[in-house]
Amino acid sequence: METTDDSQFKIEYISTSGVFKTPFTLIILLQFIVGCLIIILINLWFYNDLYYLLTGKKIIPFLLIGQWWEWFLLPLNIYGNLLLFAFSIILFSAVIFKILNKLHPPEEGIFERGSKEWKYTHRRFWTAYFPIWLARSLPLPWSDIFVYRFLGVHIGRNVVAYEGYIDPELIEIGDFTMTSLNICIFSHLIYQDRIFIKKVKIGKACIVGPHTIISPGTVLQDGAILGVNSYTWINQVLEGDLIHVGIPVSMTLPIQSVEQSQKKAEKIKSESLEETNLDNKSKGGGSN
Repeated sequence: METTDDSQFKIEYISTSGVFKTPFTLIILLQFIVGCLIIILINLWFYNDLYYLLTGKKIIPFLLIGQWWEWFLLPLNIYGNLLLFAFSIILFSAVIFKILNKLHPPEEGIFERGSKEWKYTHRRFWTAYFPIWLARSLPLPWSDIFVYRFLGVHIGRNVVAYEGYIDPELIEIGDFTMTSLNICIFSHLIYQDRIFIKKVKIGKACIVGPHTIISPGTVLQDGAILGVNSYTWINQVLEGDLIHVGIPVSMTLPIQSVEQSQKKAEKIKSESLEETNLDNKSKGGGSN
């Protein structure tokens, strides 16, 4: 049974937003095997040459004989193979991910355990899990953004995504937006035997502070800032050009310029000094 009535999913706390392990989790093993096979096939000639230089024999007779200078290519070969391994898995996973989307495109709503949407959400998650992890392990900046875009996530220009979790579907992030460390952006939420799925839209020039959680259905309007250690309610709309904080978000603050912040800090400092002076005078007068 499925429904789009969000009122049935009102809860008083953030629930789990991962997925359960299923037999489809073995897709990670298949991805690993495919990556290894590609590495072996592409480098067969090189390993054959190095083996010939060591033993004077060939692994595969019809391949060319190796040259001594190929030993100098070994460090570059190892580093290149790490990149090739990662990108081959990313490409293979993107194909599987698109096939799953063709078989059953992601839908918004509330779905029961065992439903088709429940199953395909799990399958798409485990298909995207390994390539995203690999991309973040590579010594290449923004490689995870490349993977997310490859999987179909709408990420705009000049977006910075530090270490954190972003669901691989029904997520839209506008231009010049920055996410901080240890953030979670969920387009799905599992609660007991149901799964809630709703698109998340983050506008342009937004900032998602560290240690924050964005729940399904959340909308950050252009220029909105989600403060540190905050999380949003399901379907919550955060107004643009304001700072939003709270557990869950319940308070908004104006965004100040540097000059305004300096003036405010100086005012607070002067008021504090005045209070200190008054206290000292009162204490001095009392002792006399």
